[in-house]
Amino acid sequence: MTQRSPSGPFFWSCLVAGAGIAGYGLAGAWGDRADTRPADLVVWLAGSGVAHDALVAPALIVAALATRWLPVAARLPVRLGLALSALLTLLFWPVVRGWGRSPSVPSALPLDYGRNLLLTLAVVWLAVGAAVVARRRRGRAPR
Repeated sequence: MTQRSPSGPFFWSCLVAGAGIAGYGLAGAWGDRADTRPADLVVWLAGSGVAHDALVAPALIVAALATRWLPVAARLPVRLGLALSALLTLLFWPVVRGWGRSPSVPSALPLDYGRNLLLTLAVVWLAVGAAVVARRRRGRAPR
């Protein structure tokens, strides 16, 4: 059995771009360390990795197994919708909970992030529904 390793111009271009974006973010966090609290950022990033491996990945495996009984036209859109919903919820959970909100800085986290997350998830699932309908119609259309 041969194992392919990533290679090619697309892979290396994405790797360089990703490293540049991550470096820019780290430099910005360090440059504004009085406001960004890099230690809290490290804890959040490490916690995100643990949450992904302990919660999101197993949940996605269970969701993939549970959705294998869906019609073929719905299977991929629903799986992508579930994955995107989990990712959005995980990423925005700290602001939904108001972690980092301070009474001394009233302009920090001023919006209703819980409502905005629900609206975003509603848009995701509307797109999932539209994709399912489009895939079903395409499957019935004569070729």
